[in-house]
Amino acid sequence: MKSLRNICILCCIFLSISCSKNLDFNQLDDYTNNPEFISSITYFTLDSNNFIPNAGTPNVTEITEQSDFRIFENTFIKNNLIKLDFMVEVNNQFNRDFTIEISLLNDNNNLIYKLNDFKIAANDTDFNQIESIDVLINQIVKNFTRIELKISLDDTTTPITASDLGTFEFKSAAKVYLETSL
Repeated sequence: MKSLRNICILCCIFLSISCSKNLDFNQLDDYTNNPEFISSITYFTLDSNNFIPNAGTPNVTEITEQSDFRIFENTFIKNNLIKLDFMVEVNNQFNRDFTIEISLLNDNNNLIYKLNDFKIAANDTDFNQIESIDVLINQIVKNFTRIELKISLDDTTTPITASDLGTFEFKSAAKVYLETSL
């Protein structure tokens, strides 16, 4: 029994000594964490009633919508942001072409950054587009707090009437890329 116990003790000592290696804690200096998350920006649906003018007013060829986007009030996000992806999805059931302009504004409604215009073809029910902003190059983007959307009819000479069937569904989100180190 003593020999079995001695063998077990020797095996334990051998295993604990043979697998040891000096730990290199300097590797932690090179570690970076790259979290990313998605935040919804705005969602709405327009139908022909949204384009019908009030009596005595000009035709409605453009609709403007503003949404707050206050994610950069969090200093951790603001200090570690490296990239933003703006994702747009549109379901256009109208037999009309539209253009969407997206502007990033500060609290005073001053323009911070303007995304490329999105051209939505008539009856395009599956429009998806992503525009990326490299925040390391465009640091001013961290100062926007509002997003302004302008949806315009491409052919302003022929207004949408109550008899026009269809809807225009708009969804948008932002994917935020961060980079932190220990």
